[in-house]
Amino acid sequence: MAFQQYNVYDGLTACRLASTSNISGTYFNGQTNNGVGATLTIAASSLTIDSVACAVGDRVLLQTQTNTNEQGIYVVLSIGSTVVLQRAADMQCIEQIKAGQYVSIGAGSVEAGNMFTIVEPLPAHFGIDALVINADPSAGGVAFSGPASTANAIPVFSNTAGDIKAASGASTFGQDLAITGNLTVSGSITSTAGNITSGSSGDAGTFIAFPATAANGTMIIAAGNAGGAFNTTITSGTIGQSTVYTVPDIGAATGGIVVSTAAVRMKSVAAAAAAGGAAAQSFTDAFCTSGSNVIGNWNTQTNAASVLKIVPGNGSFVVTSSADAGVGTFNYVIMK
Repeated sequence: MAFQQYNVYDGLTACRLASTSNISGTYFNGQTNNGVGATLTIAASSLTIDSVACAVGDRVLLQTQTNTNEQGIYVVLSIGSTVVLQRAADMQCIEQIKAGQYVSIGAGSVEAGNMFTIVEPLPAHFGIDALVINADPSAGGVAFSGPASTANAIPVFSNTAGDIKAASGASTFGQDLAITGNLTVSGSITSTAGNITSGSSGDAGTFIAFPATAANGTMIIAAGNAGGAFNTTITSGTIGQSTVYTVPDIGAATGGIVVSTAAVRMKSVAAAAAAGGAAAQSFTDAFCTSGSNVIGNWNTQTNAASVLKIVPGNGSFVVTSSADAGVGTFNYVIMK
């Protein structure tokens, strides 16, 4: 005769393993159909629960059964052409269970160290009605609201295994994290496999970067209205070295955009006024230097004339045409 040792107080004798998914088998609720001597026969020559191979005599908790009447504590009775689990002697009839009884788990890759509790409603007929075994406090009627508790200066969150972890520790979340409001961090935010998005369709967002010196402006990347569902992508081509692009003040004498390995800056002006009176016309522009490249064409002109040459100088340039173009306007681009 097999003897099973068990306790008779709310803390049930510990189990080695707890199920993490349904274990299919043929359930028999005992000779008197009340759970006494009930078995679950599994059509397999071995049984693995929570990454651990079961052995004869192991005490296991089935708490994820599709047929919830099968749930409870079992002992591995035999392993052969089939695996037979028999309800444990301390949990095989209605008279032995009450709400609040709990059991701890000693092994397994997921459930090791966890506690499970019997909660109401208790089954009216053991092995026929559902037996509710719960390891999640929120499902037992405890509702959490508001931000993480900081009463002890250690805000806590749940990791992918359902364990409570301090927010200061390294934890991996197994689900999306939705935040209403601002997210402030003291370190980097990194996406190892995915996008970082600011805003959503119809709800504008920006990326803002601060320089190392206080009160010296920010770099803001914001999307404008494209007039339709059109995206603008900024990407790098094939390059042979690291490259830095600087956007200085376009309104200043040194304004422009770097477009080569040298400090090339560019300024474009449309419809600069020309007074006429000679084939050579002078235009004043502080951006221009004697080493600049200036290209241009007549935008409007009184007389027919074509540009022959443009000679840059410091703060101005001279346009020589085939004839006096007269009063008009001139378009030009300065690069330096």
